[in-house]
Amino acid sequence: MRFWTLFPLLFLLLLFGLPAWALEKEGSIPEDLMAKRPPAPSEVYVAALPFWAGNERQTEQARACVMLNLLRHGFKLAPSGSDSLATVARRTDRAIKSDPKREPLARIGQQDAARLGKELGARWVVYGEIGELRTQSEKGFPPRKAGMIDLRLMLLDVPSGEIIYWSHVKDYGTGGSGFWQAKATAVERRLLTRAINLIFDDIAKALPEHYVSGEVAQETVRQIAELMGK
Repeated sequence: MRFWTLFPLLFLLLLFGLPAWALEKEGSIPEDLMAKRPPAPSEVYVAALPFWAGNERQTEQARACVMLNLLRHGFKLAPSGSDSLATVARRTDRAIKSDPKREPLARIGQQDAARLGKELGARWVVYGEIGELRTQSEKGFPPRKAGMIDLRLMLLDVPSGEIIYWSHVKDYGTGGSGFWQAKATAVERRLLTRAINLIFDDIAKALPEHYVSGEVAQETVRQIAELMGK
């Protein structure tokens, strides 16, 4: 094939670019959790604690994404008896603020998570921290946005106080014209969603066979969008 016949394709690749991702992941593997014989998701209340992050918006975005994954896999959210995701988040935050043993600005540790999970009536607790979540512009034609995330997620069993699954994800991505035109907050949400979905995909492999919802009720989607929009 002659070069001139490839020129239109090469031009398009130069103009719009191709998405490029560099992903690093370490931590538990599904077999680690599977060995602990986890119960069916429908039998487990899970508390989603706010992630430690550089700002409140990222904290709420991470928690909303965790909640969405928990709901898709049929888990129950702790504390029970809450009529909306916002109520769940508010009641969880009140428990954190009223905890006399925790430093207000400190990261949530393993003992904190176990204590709060017990207070909230949870069997499991999901918590973690975002070490980095940001975007920057890169030179090129057209210019690109690059997104970076460094995220740790822990899954803790409240009765034993043991971390039964953990994951550390580092992700770096650049995209073409559609990516660089997106707002920085939208790029951050995309990276955050990708990282947390990836972790829950692994967790799901270790769970007993269960129904995974492809769709979540519109009202739930609206509530999650409100949490992520902070």
